[in-house]
Order: sequence, then structure tokens, then C-alpha cells
Amino acid sequence: MYHPITHKETVVVRGKHLYKHDGSLFTIRGIAFPTPPDDVSYSAKSWLDILKQLRELDLQFNTVRLYRMDPLKVDYSEFIEGAAEMGIYIIVPLTAASGDGVLDRTLAAPKCYKKSLFNYGANALKEFLKYPNVLGGMVGNEVMNDEKSWLAAPCVRSYARNLKLFMDELVQEKVVKRTLPLIYAAQDSSVLGGAEMDSDTIVKLTADYLTCAETGKGTIVEDVAGGGLTTGMQHFSENRFGMSPIDIFGVNIESWCSSTQDFYLNSDGTPGAYYSLWKALQATPVPVIFSEMGCPHKLFDRDDPIHKTVEGTRDWAQAEYVIKEMKDSWSGFIAYTYDGGGNDFDMFKGGPWDGRSVLEPTQDFWNFKEQLAKLPNDDMPPLPQKKEHDIAIPRRCSAVETDFISCCDLRLFNDDIIHSFRFSEIMPVDVAVNDSVQQTEDVTKSIYTEFSSAGLVFLLFIVLYTMQRWYVTSKQSNLRERSKLRSGNNEARKTHYKSIERPQ
Repeated sequence: MYHPITHKETVVVRGKHLYKHDGSLFTIRGIAFPTPPDDVSYSAKSWLDILKQLRELDLQFNTVRLYRMDPLKVDYSEFIEGAAEMGIYIIVPLTAASGDGVLDRTLAAPKCYKKSLFNYGANALKEFLKYPNVLGGMVGNEVMNDEKSWLAAPCVRSYARNLKLFMDELVQEKVVKRTLPLIYAAQDSSVLGGAEMDSDTIVKLTADYLTCAETGKGTIVEDVAGGGLTTGMQHFSENRFGMSPIDIFGVNIESWCSSTQDFYLNSDGTPGAYYSLWKALQATPVPVIFSEMGCPHKLFDRDDPIHKTVEGTRDWAQAEYVIKEMKDSWSGFIAYTYDGGGNDFDMFKGGPWDGRSVLEPTQDFWNFKEQLAKLPNDDMPPLPQKKEHDIAIPRRCSAVETDFISCCDLRLFNDDIIHSFRFSEIMPVDVAVNDSVQQTEDVTKSIYTEFSSAGLVFLLFIVLYTMQRWYVTSKQSNLRERSKLRSGNNEARKTHYKSIERPQ
């Protein structure tokens, strides 16, 4: 049974887990919301109809992930508040596919991070922070998924860092009472460093990169308002490496493609994909979730003639393992998807969704519903305090940097030369942002950084040369003065002698 979400029900990040106001653990049992078509205007009623349908079908879920929103132009208050009334949390996007909200992964840092992107994200946060059921904001989805796109990684770090500092200032100015956890979703099958690197290692490097802090201190954060977990507010301090850029690390996974596999072993006897990923990310200092979870229909039981179905119907047996076996470091999942996966991941038929009418559930959905019904209550009791599972010690960024250099010759910790935007720089949503000014500043800053060492050496040379010239000139001047004095004394003596010899 669900109940409405109020400001006392805000979910917060504490160490490696998500918590509710009463100190109980919160685990995400979610489903990806259908993507509306570009040519159909937003309809709060139609969006809420999807959530009402899922409630009427008695799906035991608590979260939806949305992919396409434009909070700078559209008022989503009716939809978000309606979701809160139904006890549903929302994960929102903080980037966009086009316009000012684009984080362009085809551009190397610092060009991939423009002032217009920060303006978009900051204004979006000011809107989303109003609602207690907005659980987190996605700052990037599979941005770094091939060799070239990794050059844009510093822009993800910088964008998340600036949004954190922006929220921190909003709290200090008493504009809002909480911050919003920031999420990055990594692709489980990313490419990095050549064929010799397995996907688990790449995902771990991604998590290390986005959660490292040079201080090496734990990330358990106390609420600054003195209200315990009830306020849902966390406080961050500015330090280049002193805070984790993200609060929740997500993995988009397409594994679990056989009804005969289990958590520990795949159907072919190799280590289970979920088990190996769980082991690889156990030391991650922030909560970990499956931000997308589900095998493509065309691959499920593909090589198993006994269990294979024409539709590629998935069994969703992995849901129980995520909640039970992986609970020490994982905080849930988002099943992919209601509709919108190119028919290869859909749980409902009759799509693609037209943005208006609900679709018809398939056997894939009924299997998912059955698996969720087996799970324990989502208001799980709190873990024992101050135990190993609550300790969150991030890796040092210098160590992570060494890993990237040794494996892939990548130098990704140059976010200190990327322009850092602040609270005072945010522009109203109806004012165009001039990115050319920022680009000029970035270029100037980059040039200064690249040539600062050479400039200091040159300046030191000039100073030493000037001092040497001054010393030599002074010595020469002193010698001339002494020579004149000696010459003058000789003349004086000569005159004196002549005056003595002059007859009276």
C-alpha cells in the first residue's frame, strides 16, 4: 500500500545507501517511463494516466525514470505533484538532447561544457527542488562509452561539481531546504583502453573517476539544519578534489539473458554478470543502482530452444538478487522499459507511445510484476550504524589519475582549467546565454595554464638578468667614482706642492 510523499518523505544519500526520513533504508524498484514523441505537446493528464495504469495493475514499484523533459519551458507541477500523491518518486534529466541542455560528448574538454549548459541545469534544479518526490537528477547518460568520448569526461565532473556548489549556495541563501542527489548512468559495455579491458574494469574506473576525492575522507554527510534525515538536506564544501562530483552511480545493463542462469553463474558456466559487477563495485563510496536493467528481447533465451519464446519474454529473476544479494552496496534498479526501447525492451505493446493513450501490458510486464511482488517491503529496517557497509571512503583522485594514464594514456583531471560557474552567474530562463564570452575566457585560461610555467621561468630569467646588470653597472660606477677621486687627489697634491715651491 502506498501513501502520498511529503517533504518529510524526501530520500537522502548517506554514505553508500539511500535513506528515508525515519532512518529506514530506501531501495529503488522502478520502471523507465515511456519517451513522448517530439511532435506531441506535453499533457499532464496523459502522463499521469501511465502512472495510474501501473498502480491499477498493482505493480509494486516506487520510482520512474524520465528521459525527456524541458523544465525551462514546460510546467510539470501537475504531473510531479500527481505522482507524489500516488507515492511515486521521480528521477529527472538535467541535460537535453538538443538546445542549451546538451553536454556534447563529441567535443573534448573544455569545449563540451558551456555556460548555457550550466544555466539550463541550474534553472532546472530550481524547479525540481520544489518537489519532495524528485529523488535525483541525471547529469549524464552513457556520455563516456567509447575511446573518443572519454575526452569529454572532465565536463561531466565539472558540470556536476558546479551544480553541487550552486545547490549549496541556494541552501546558504535559504532559497531551498535541500539538495538533489546527482546521478550518472554508465554503460555496462563501454570501450576503453582496447580489447584487453573487460567491462567490469571500465565501469569501476568510471565510478572511481566520478566519486574520487583527494582528501581521502569518508563521504557520510551530516544534515546542516539539525533535523537529522528529515530535512533531506546535505551540505557540500568547495574543494577541487574535496567532494564527490556525483551522489549516486548508475549502470545501464543489458545482461541476464537466460532463464537458466543465476546470480553466481551464467548459463554457460562463466561468472554471473551481476555477481562480477557487484564484486567490482563493492568499494564504491556512493549508492549504486541499475539505472537501466533488462536484456533485449531478441537475446533472451536466444540459444535455448526449450525456454525460448517468439517474443523473447524476459523472466526478471535478477530483480530479487539485486535487492537481496547486492544490498550491501546497491540501492535498487530501474527496469527498462514501459515503452521506448525500439520494441526490443518494451513491456507494453501497441507503441510507440503517442504521448496520449496508455498501452497494453505484455507477458513481459506480468513477469516483472510477479518478481516485484516477491520482494521484501521497500521500507527496509536500517542497517546497523557505523559498520563497514556504511563507511564510504573514496579513492584519491591522484591514484585514479595514475590508473587512467597507465591503462589508456588519458589525462582527465584537468577540470580545474574549465570555467567554474557560480550562483551569481545564473541567467533567467528567458534570457539568452552568451557562450562566446565564456569560450574566450576558457581559451585564455587554457593558454595561461599551458604557458604559465614557461612564463615563470622567463620572468625569473628577466629578474636575474636585471639584477646582474644592476650589479655590474653599480660596480663599474663605483670604480669610476673611485678613479675620479684618486685622480682629484693627485691633482690636489700637485697644486699643493706647487704652492709650497712658489717664491714669496
